[in-house]
Amino acid sequence: MVTPEVSEPSSGTRSDFRPDIQGLRAVAVLLVVVYHLWPNRLSGGFVGVDVFFVVSGYLITRHLAEDVERQGRVRLWRFWARRARRLLPASLLVLVLSLLAVWAWLPQTVWERTAEQVGASALYVLNWKLAADAVDYSALNAEATVAQHYWSLSVEEQFYLVWPLVIAFLLLLGRLFARGGRALPVRRLIGGGLVLITVLSLWWSIRQTAEDQAVAYFVTPTRVWEFALGGLLGLIWHRGLVPARLGALLAWCGLLAIGWSSLVYDGASAFPGWIALVPVLGTVAVLAGGASPTRWGPQWLSWRPSVFVGTISYSTYLWHWPLIVVTPFALDRAMSTPIGVGILLASLLLAWATTKLVEDPLRVGRLLRPTGASLGFAAMAMAVVIACSSALVALIPDDGPARALPTDTRSCVGPGALDPANGCESVLGGKPRPGPVQVAKQNSDVAYPGCQASFAGSELVSCDLGAAPEEATRTVALVGDSHATSWMPALDALGKEHGWTVRTYAKTSCPPTLARRVLEGETDASWAPACGEWIRKVRDEIIDDPQVGSVFVASYSSAYTFEAPDDLPMSDPASEGFDALWGAWLDAGRDVLAFGDVPRTQGDNVPTCLVESSDAMDCAVPVRKALPKNMVITRAASRLKPQGVVPITLRDQFCDDRWCYPVVGSVIVYRDYSHLSKEYAEALVPFIEPQLPDALRGPGGSVG
Repeated sequence: MVTPEVSEPSSGTRSDFRPDIQGLRAVAVLLVVVYHLWPNRLSGGFVGVDVFFVVSGYLITRHLAEDVERQGRVRLWRFWARRARRLLPASLLVLVLSLLAVWAWLPQTVWERTAEQVGASALYVLNWKLAADAVDYSALNAEATVAQHYWSLSVEEQFYLVWPLVIAFLLLLGRLFARGGRALPVRRLIGGGLVLITVLSLWWSIRQTAEDQAVAYFVTPTRVWEFALGGLLGLIWHRGLVPARLGALLAWCGLLAIGWSSLVYDGASAFPGWIALVPVLGTVAVLAGGASPTRWGPQWLSWRPSVFVGTISYSTYLWHWPLIVVTPFALDRAMSTPIGVGILLASLLLAWATTKLVEDPLRVGRLLRPTGASLGFAAMAMAVVIACSSALVALIPDDGPARALPTDTRSCVGPGALDPANGCESVLGGKPRPGPVQVAKQNSDVAYPGCQASFAGSELVSCDLGAAPEEATRTVALVGDSHATSWMPALDALGKEHGWTVRTYAKTSCPPTLARRVLEGETDASWAPACGEWIRKVRDEIIDDPQVGSVFVASYSSAYTFEAPDDLPMSDPASEGFDALWGAWLDAGRDVLAFGDVPRTQGDNVPTCLVESSDAMDCAVPVRKALPKNMVITRAASRLKPQGVVPITLRDQFCDDRWCYPVVGSVIVYRDYSHLSKEYAEALVPFIEPQLPDALRGPGGSVG
C-alpha cells in the first residue's frame, strides 16, 4: 500500500517564521520518498504523513486563532482562497502532466484506473475512493497509478475545508452560552473543542484499525486527531513556554520517536491506531521544543539545506510518486538503486522549479490575489483536470464485441486450441477479442459484484447464481478465496444449463482449509484469524443446509503456507487442514468437487504484458515454473479421491508439454496476474462438464 503526505505552508508574520519547522518538513518528505523508493530499507517511512498532518494542524489552527483574535470572526472565503492559491496550482499541474506521461509511456490497461484516480484527486476525495478499493481484492492488487499518493492531499484539503467551519461553530457556541454577556477566551474555547475532537477521533482510529486496518488507513476521521493535537499545541505554545535545555531534550526525543517508528513499523503494523501516537507525539515534541534554540538542540533542522528541502517539500511530494511509477516504463528498465537516486534528485529539481515558477508567483502575485479570482481559478483548474482524465479514457481503443465462445471441445477458439487432435494452426490463435484493455477492466467491473467478502471480518457473504432457486432441481455451493470467484462464470453457466442453484461463499485470501493460512507481506494481522472463523462458519452453514448436495472448492493455494490452528493439532497443516474440512462435508453426505490450481504466471499483470509485448509468447511461462510442487489444493484433490472427492483437472486446457499460455485460441486466459478472465472461465465449461458426477449433469443434458 502507498503512504503519501503533503507539507503545509507556514503562517503568521515573517518574524514568527521558524526554520526548524521547515527542517521538520524536510525530514518528513525524505522519510516518505525514501520509503517509496526503498521500502525494504525504511519500512515505516510512511509515518512522514503523520508528521505533516501534525504540522498542518499546528500552523493552521494557530493562524485561525490569531485571525479570530484580530478580526473577531473566521474569514472563511479568504481562508479558502489562500489555501487554493497555495496548494492547487502545483497539485493540479502535476496531475495534468502525469496524465500526459501515462498517455506517452504507460500501457493502456492502466489508463482507465489512472483517469478515475486523477479525477478523484482533482476533487480531493481520493482517500475515500482508495478506502473503498481497499476492501476490494482486485482493486487492492491492481497496479499503482501516478495519482495514488494524492490521498493525503485529499485528507489535507478536507481538513482545510472543515476546520475553519469547526472553529466558527465553536465561536458561535461560545457566544450563545456566554456567561454574564462575556464569551470564553478564544483559545480556551477552541481548545476545549479540539480536546473533544482529539479524543473521539483517536478512539475511532483505534477501533477502525482493529476492525479494518486497510480502510482506517485512508479515511479522514481516523486522522483528524493528528491535526487536532497539533492544533492544541498551536493554541498554547508561545516563546519561552519551554526552557531552552528542556526544549532541546524534547526535540531530540521527538526526532528519536519519529526515526524509531520509521525503522520499526512496516506494512503489517496496525496503523494508524494507537501506535500512530509515537510519531504524532514525537512531532508535537519537536514543535514544542525546537522553538527554544540552544546549542544542545537539533540545530541542523534550521540549517540552510534543511530549510531549502522543507520549503520545496510540498512539490517534492507531488513529483516523486509519478516519477517512480513512470520511469521504469519510460526507460524500459526495472527499478534499481541508480534509478532510485536519479528519481530522488529529479524530484528535488522539479520541486524547486515548480516552487519558483508556479507556487510562489501565483501565491504572492496579483493575478489570484482577489478571493473570487482564487476560487474561480480553483474551479476552472479542477474542471480542466477532470476533462483531461475523461480524454484519456476516450483514447482507450475498443476491440469490438467479444468473440463467440465454443460450446464443445473441438473448437480452435479457446481451450480446444491446445488439443492436437483439433488440428489448430496455433495455440495462441489470432487477435484476442475482447482485447487486453477490456479484459483488464474486469478487475474493477467485476462480473458478480457483492459476492466476495473482503479481508476483514468473518460475516458470510453469499450469492445465488445459476438457476433461480424456485426453478432449480438441486443446490450446490462454491467455497474458496478470490480464485473461487474466477470460477463463478463457469458454474453460473453450468447451473443454468443443468438446473442448479449455485450458492457462493467466497472470501478474499481465504482458502477452503481448517489450517491457518499464512500470506507473505500481509498488512493486517487480523485477516488470518478472520479467515479461520469465516471458514468454520461456512463449514457449519453447508452441513446445516439440507438443500446443498455438492460443494465446489477452489483456491490459489500455491500462494500460501499453512500452520496448525490453536485448537486443532496438525503435523502437516498444508494437507490436514484441507482433509479435515472436506472430510466434514463428506461425512455429512455432501459431494466435494475440487478445482485444481490455476497455473502461475510470471507475477506480472497478463493483460498489461500483452499490451507491452509484440509477441504474446513473451508472457508465457514454462511448465516447470507455472506448475510448482506446492499446489496444495491440487494434491489434496488427488489424495482424497478415494474418499469421494472429485478432482476437476484442467491442466491440459492451460498448458502443453512446454508452456502455459497467456492466450489460448484467441481468448485471454487471465484478467490480472492469476485470476481467470470471464471469457476463459466460460470457455472451459465444455471441459468441466464431462468431469461432473452423473447427478450434476441432469436434467439439462450435456453442455457440449
